[in-house]
Amino acid sequence: MKPFYNQVNYLYHLVMDNFPELPQEGNMASSFVLGGLGIYGVVSLLQLASKKVVPNFDKKILPLLEKGCIAGMIAVPLVYAFVDPEGAKNIITQHPTYTSGMLGVEVGSITRALQDLNKRKKLEERMN
Repeated sequence: MKPFYNQVNYLYHLVMDNFPELPQEGNMASSFVLGGLGIYGVVSLLQLASKKVVPNFDKKILPLLEKGCIAGMIAVPLVYAFVDPEGAKNIITQHPTYTSGMLGVEVGSITRALQDLNKRKKLEERMN
């Protein structure tokens, strides 16, 4: 089974097929950078939208979601590798470019969520 293969394949080609030749040649590095920067931007926009759209969502619910997402983004691949080590190995060896892109997504999203949580913590400390 290839979890999320079709979605990742679609997104990869949506971006990479429209890029100049140079990023396409460095598939793994380009996938990592594009995945990381892309999700970093998406998470930043979602954080900004949460401040503007839903009252108190940004202050009460978003930090809990960020913590849960950080834990999930770390735990899910580890659990999958534990439950189906052969499947995890196959994903990494048969699709290294997509694996690199998904690792970039993990790093970018976790980084942005941690930055937001740390900013909140510093603001809280200044207020007290």
